[in-house]
Amino acid sequence: MLVWSRAESFECPEVQMAIQRMMMVTIQVRDFDSMVTWYRDVLGLKVLALEEDEFCLLRAPHGSATIGLATDHPDRIPERPGVGWSPSFAVDDFDAFVAGLRSRGVTFDATEEGADEGYRLVRVRDPEGNAVGIAAG
Repeated sequence: MLVWSRAESFECPEVQMAIQRMMMVTIQVRDFDSMVTWYRDVLGLKVLALEEDEFCLLRAPHGSATIGLATDHPDRIPERPGVGWSPSFAVDDFDAFVAGLRSRGVTFDATEEGADEGYRLVRVRDPEGNAVGIAAG
C-alpha cells in the first residue's frame, strides 16, 4: 500500500534552490470556449483570470494549485489528445461527484481503481479527449 506523508521531505543536495509547491498545470487546447465551459461548469472549477480566446486560469474552490487553459502555443498541442499530462482533482464526496458526472454524460476513461490500495480514483475525458483524474480527497 502506498502511503504519503505530508511531513516527508525529499531533498536533493545537488540542487541549490528546491521547488516549493506546484503552481499550475497548463494545457494547450483546441476549442478554448468549450474547454473553459467544461472545466468550470462540469468540474466546478473557479475562473481566476480570463483572457478571451487565449488563456484561462482556474482553481478548485478549496485548492491552491491552478490549471491554465491556453491557445497561445498551438505548436505544443499533440496530434493525439491526452499525451503527457493527467491532472487529478480531489473531491470530498467521491460517490456523489462521480454520480453527478455520469448524469451529465461525461465520458469515463476506465473503471474505478485503487480501492484495494487505499485510494479511490476514476479518470474521465474532457471534451478534447484528455484524461482528468477524480480522486477521493
